[in-house]
Amino acid sequence: MELKEYILKNECLEIHVCNLGGIIKNLFVRDCRWRRVDVVLGFDTVEQYIAPAYRNNYPYFGALIGRYGNRIKNGEITINDKTYLLNKNEKENCLHGGTPGFDQRIWDVEQPDDEHLILRYTSPDGENGFPGTLDVTVRYSIENNVFRVIYDASCDQPTHVNLTQHPYFNLNPDDTNIGNHELRLYSSRYLETTPDLIPTGTILPADTKHSFNFNKPLFLALQEDGLDDCYAYEDPIEPQLMAELSHPKNGITITILSDYPGLQVYTGKYIDVTNGKGGRHYGPYSGIALEAQMFPDSPHQPSFPSTRLNPGERYYHKTIYSFNCFGVEEDWSEDSFQ
Repeated sequence: MELKEYILKNECLEIHVCNLGGIIKNLFVRDCRWRRVDVVLGFDTVEQYIAPAYRNNYPYFGALIGRYGNRIKNGEITINDKTYLLNKNEKENCLHGGTPGFDQRIWDVEQPDDEHLILRYTSPDGENGFPGTLDVTVRYSIENNVFRVIYDASCDQPTHVNLTQHPYFNLNPDDTNIGNHELRLYSSRYLETTPDLIPTGTILPADTKHSFNFNKPLFLALQEDGLDDCYAYEDPIEPQLMAELSHPKNGITITILSDYPGLQVYTGKYIDVTNGKGGRHYGPYSGIALEAQMFPDSPHQPSFPSTRLNPGERYYHKTIYSFNCFGVEEDWSEDSFQ
């Protein structure tokens, strides 16, 4: 297994990508003083992503997720009256496609120029229990201050697919946690879940959860127990505005748009990773994952947008990250998670 690193670069952005799992290892943006800031959690070397200590408490730093992002209840799906048993890697459920998922596979990578990267992986029939051969192409591209991810897939048997990207953002790496970040979501609905984060099928107003309505920007420090919720959006044809994450100290703001119906918001309560970038210890709430995706456990929820992919159909979705800088707030506070 040969691990390689590729670099996308222009005046505004610089992104380092591994062929292992399509991992976004570094994402350098410009702050309000035009200084380069690496805004994602991760490691200094590619080899650290395969270290046993990291895999033992594995938060999927920056990786492509598949064949099915998020959770599938009881690790099984039924297609045309046939039940397929999937890899169960989180209690009785299948999480992020099982282990090893697409995040631990070596992808074929082609780099046409400094601003485009094409990643390909063929998932064989029966991999982690999923039926059918799935041919996946993911395109990373940058233009000015915009980073685009395009997911494209086809299959030879009916199957279920939910591809996403799993970066953890910390817009000010000097902060040990994300409590000083402000989050705004362009949704006021989220999926009700069981204690093990399996959707019940009900979509609730965000106001039913204390302080979890982000229609106006809120400091993440206010969310004492953290977040791990899938917010629901109208099923669009073109990418729609989903979220804005900003840090008032350096002025960096990320705007996320996607044509997916869901955004999983996870504030990293269970992160515990040693020897991160610069020797940092990443502890609870050290980064936030904002994962545009289909809804979790859709194969068991007929009312959810379908994740079934049939032969002759094309799986095609886009997620767009736009990075901007604004003036620094003079009254910036030092509130943080306790």
